[in-house]
Parts: sequence; C-alpha cells; structure tokens
Amino acid sequence: MDLTPQQRRAATLAALLGNALEWFDFAVYGYVATPLGHAFFPAEDPGLQALAAFGVFAVGYLMRPVGSLVLGPIGDLLGRRNMLSLSIVLMGAASLLIALLPTHAQWGAGAGLALLGLRMVQGFSVGGEFTGSMTYATEAAPPGQQGLLASLATAGGLVGFSLGSLTVALLARSLGDAAMDAWGWRLPFALGGLVAFLGLWMRRRMPETLEPHHSDPQPAGAVGLLRAMGGRLAEVRQQGPLVLRIIALVSFANVVFYVLFVYLVDYSAHQPGSSLAQANSTSTVIQTIGLPVVLLGGVLADRWGKLQVNRLGTLLLALVTPIALPVVQLAGPSGLVMGQLLGVLPVMMSMGGQGVLAVEWVPVRQRCTVFSIAYSLAMALFAGTAPVVCSWLLEEQGWQWGPALYCCLFALPAWWALKGQGSRTKALT
Repeated sequence: MDLTPQQRRAATLAALLGNALEWFDFAVYGYVATPLGHAFFPAEDPGLQALAAFGVFAVGYLMRPVGSLVLGPIGDLLGRRNMLSLSIVLMGAASLLIALLPTHAQWGAGAGLALLGLRMVQGFSVGGEFTGSMTYATEAAPPGQQGLLASLATAGGLVGFSLGSLTVALLARSLGDAAMDAWGWRLPFALGGLVAFLGLWMRRRMPETLEPHHSDPQPAGAVGLLRAMGGRLAEVRQQGPLVLRIIALVSFANVVFYVLFVYLVDYSAHQPGSSLAQANSTSTVIQTIGLPVVLLGGVLADRWGKLQVNRLGTLLLALVTPIALPVVQLAGPSGLVMGQLLGVLPVMMSMGGQGVLAVEWVPVRQRCTVFSIAYSLAMALFAGTAPVVCSWLLEEQGWQWGPALYCCLFALPAWWALKGQGSRTKALT
C-alpha cells in the first residue's frame, strides 16, 4: 500500500486499540461467568450452573461463523475500514444492553434467553473483527514488517482480554463477592459498551487498505450488495482445503489459551484458599507479561520465516500443555501462577506468528472472507467450546487429565497444516 509513515502509524494504532476495545467487551463475559450464572441460570447444582453460564459463552463463538459469512464479504467488497466500523458498533450496543438486562428474578427464563440473544450479537460482531483487523494491519505494514504489525493486532485483542480480567479483578476486590453477584457484574459491560464508541471514532479515520483493482465495482443498493456477497461466498467453496488448513493452524494455540486463561481462572477461583479477585489478578499479570512474547512471535516471523516460527511454537506448546494444565488443577492458587507461567511463552509466541501466515495464504481479493470463515469456524467449533468441554470433563466426570489430553489432540492437525506449506506463503499474495 502507498501509505505515508504517519498513515501507517495511525492505521496500526486504530487497528490495535479498536481490537482491544472490542475484545474487552467480548472477553468480560468469561471473567464474570460465575456471577452471571447466579443471576441468569439459578440451579441447585453449581456444576450445572457453571455449564449453563459457559454454554452461553460458547454460543458467542458459535455465532462467529455466521458473522464471518456477512462481515467477511463486506470487508472484501466495501473495504476493511467499513467492515471494522460496523463490527465495533454491534459489539458496543450489545454490551450496553447486557449491562441493563433484568435478571432471572425479574424476567424469569426470558432473562436467560435475552442474554443468549445479546451474546449471539457479540459473536456475530467478532466474526469479522479479529481477522479483519489482522488483515488490515498486514496490508498496512511496510515490507518486512508484516509479522510485527499483524502481531500488534493480535496483541490488541489480548490487551482487551487483560483489561477485561483487570477490570473484573479490581471490581471484585473493591466490591466483594456479594456485590459482584448482585450488581457489580454489570459495570464492566457498561464500561465496554461506552468505550467501544471511542473505537468507532478512531476507525472512521483509518486509511483504506483494499486497493480498487482487488475488489469488484461497488454494488448498487442492498440487493446488489447481497448478490455480490453471495458471489464471494460461492468462491469460498473453491478454497475448501485452504479453509481446513487455517482452521488446523489456529485451533491448537487458541484452545489452550481459552482453557488456561479463561476456564481455569474461574476453576481456580473456587478452590480452597483462592477467590475470583485473586485468580483474575494472577491471570492479568501473566497475560501482561506475555504481551511482548506475542510481538516477539511477529518479529521472528519476519526474520526467521513465518513457517519456521509457527512450527517452533506448535512444538513447544505440545510439550508444555500436558504439564501446565494439571499443575493449575492440582496445586491451588500457586498452581495457577506456575501453570500460566509455563504456558504463556508457547501460547503467545504461536498466536503472534500464526496470523500473518494465515493472511498471506489467502488471495487478497478473498482475504477477509476466507480468513474470517476459517478462523471463526475454528473458534466456534473448538476454542469457544473448550471451557464447556473441560468443565464437563473435570467437574462433572472428575477426569483430572481430561483437559490436558483434549488440548493436546489439536497439536496433530496444527502440525499437518504447517507441513509442506512454505511455497504457498508468498504464492497467493
């Protein structure tokens, strides 16, 4: 792209901060899953209550493929900036409504259904957000820095997770568990909904990176847009093998991330000697420590090669996961510290290096559509459901090794995706 250095800096900042704000809104749910379970899914069995709360968490991920089917083609037809602006509006509006939502005591079962619907809107929004921001950052990057800028977009999402964890930790510490259960869980959703509109203001000022010769002529009216979107989706069928490879590439690290930094944080908070505030504080500090590792993954991808860095990250993650997860489960509050410290380097390095590789696998004309669909399917089918699966394995079945073995299964398709793909990385860009 023919952008000035000032435009590149502005584009990178807008992509990073906008992604952080939107992922703050989306991630907060996981950190207040227990209070939400009490408010919307009252039950005598705490384990079933946790399953219900994390089930709605997973529904947000199940909606991501639906969002990718709409937002991905919009990004390829109308531009990355327009798609990213639409996604952050949807996320902010849904978060504000969750903050205002009556509970089960006021609306009965309708409250849980309303929460489910709003979580679906959030999932729809994220269907184009993460991949769109990573695509945008890669396209806005100067030659030789695509990995770094793509990893900055990834870091922006993780900053959102960390801010969500920090916000919940501070609220839980200052308000106490009783107030968090009663009304404190509303505050992070309200804050996230309000600041999302700051992200919209920033995104409307980003330069567009989709060059005209890579897109169809602007469709005329809503009917023309729908037809053009249908045409782009029809083209995706020709990219089936590539979609599978991207799913396999991104699933492993993301499954481990959601188990180690979302589900096991809530699990640890309910062990003797721990609390929600303590567990969230621990996770916030360790995720913050891991942010430079995300950028390191991007820098190494630029210098050593994207394929080599992803292979190294996958190998390290496969070796560490069977140790880190059981440590968290069995060693109490100190186990959360040790397990997350063990896992943070391979998880973050993998996530920092995989985005730019996936972006460059896809032709520019189909980039938002193919990448969004593949990534959203991976999150919906595997990463987003991982807390539910691990909650069932560990809390309902009592299988201590279940979460670690489940996560390690994803190492095999990840390695398959990286095998023999070196020539493809530059061929399609």
